[in-house]
Amino acid sequence: MALKNTAYRRNISSDGKLEMSLQEFKKWIKKFDTNKDGKISKEELREAVRTNGGGWLSKIKGSHGMRVADSNGDGFIDEKEFKNLVEFAQRNLGVRVI
Repeated sequence: MALKNTAYRRNISSDGKLEMSLQEFKKWIKKFDTNKDGKISKEELREAVRTNGGGWLSKIKGSHGMRVADSNGDGFIDEKEFKNLVEFAQRNLGVRVI
């Protein structure tokens, strides 16, 4: 699965992963911060996964991503936890952040 917005395309690696900079990834994920609070909720993460081709697995992957990335357990991914979200995306969403 690769992020489906060509505005963020940099390069597709030989293993099929979309390569993008950290800034490009942040810009893409922040599109889903619908209430603009600077944090990503479980619902917002599910929407990001769904638009990335997650289909019926979006709910499961979104929940898994939240468990992995939300290190303080408050139900949101904030700037301090963003590194965890990047790691999740690289393992589960076909992305390589360079």
